Amino acid sequence: MEEQLRAGLGRNRINGEAVEGAIELLKGLSVTKSSTYLLAASAALALTVVGCDAGSTPAGAEGGVKAKAARWSEPDRYSFRLLSESGERGGLGEYRITVGNGKVVKAIGLDESARRTVEENPQDVPTLAILLTDVQKARAGEADVAEAVFAADGHPTEIHIDWLANAIDDEADYLITEYRELP
Repeated sequence: MEEQLRAGLGRNRINGEAVEGAIELLKGLSVTKSSTYLLAASAALALTVVGCDAGSTPAGAEGGVKAKAARWSEPDRYSFRLLSESGERGGLGEYRITVGNGKVVKAIGLDESARRTVEENPQDVPTLAILLTDVQKARAGEADVAEAVFAADGHPTEIHIDWLANAIDDEADYLITEYRELP
């Protein structure tokens, strides 16, 4: 049980603050009858997201119909902010990334770990297309978790990969914000 709790380190957040596992996450929640229903609905939505393919979004809450996101094609030029967290791997940290013609043309590390990656291993700074390819490879390799969440325009907003759910430090979680297509 202790290993399972440690496997979730850094993956849980309360009001944007990272907490160190399920126990701390539960301590931050007031469990009431309505929050229990909300928790159950959230779990059902999460299970729906896990079952979605790379080109879709979770079923809508109102109609229960699986809604398709716009199919995203990597534009010639775009920028985004990336938070790469979880696991014992390179490339962790927060970045501001600009992509041109399918390649990273500018990367700014916004924290010490990301600055080190940009300086020492710039080839490890990903494009969104690379992250989506990683999700497809994880699915093909039968990872326990290989999911992407998409915005209405089709670009990814979250990516989660965990090769072995019961293993420690093999997961990769990405949060994509401030996405902009550039002229």
